[in-house]
Amino acid sequence: MAKHQCPNCHSPISLSYLLFSKYTTQYRCVKCSALIVSNRRRKITGLTLAFFSSFLYSLINSHVQNLLLTTLVVFIVFFSILWLVPNQVELVDEQSKA
Repeated sequence: MAKHQCPNCHSPISLSYLLFSKYTTQYRCVKCSALIVSNRRRKITGLTLAFFSSFLYSLINSHVQNLLLTTLVVFIVFFSILWLVPNQVELVDEQSKA
């Protein structure tokens, strides 16, 4: 199974969902309509990267005094690592929620 695909039908999950959605946002698979949510791994990865990003920002900013460049580098690193971590979503059992 690839890194970011539906656990039910294995169709790709939207990149925008993985990178820009909140942790509580639910995603409906386009192909099989399975309800997908982010799991604990995504939340831990996001929090870890937030702390790492603040450290990286201060480190880069102390050497390079360009605010835009520093911010751009930190965002690229943050989103790249968030994209590389696998298994960040899981299926929701809709019958037990009803």
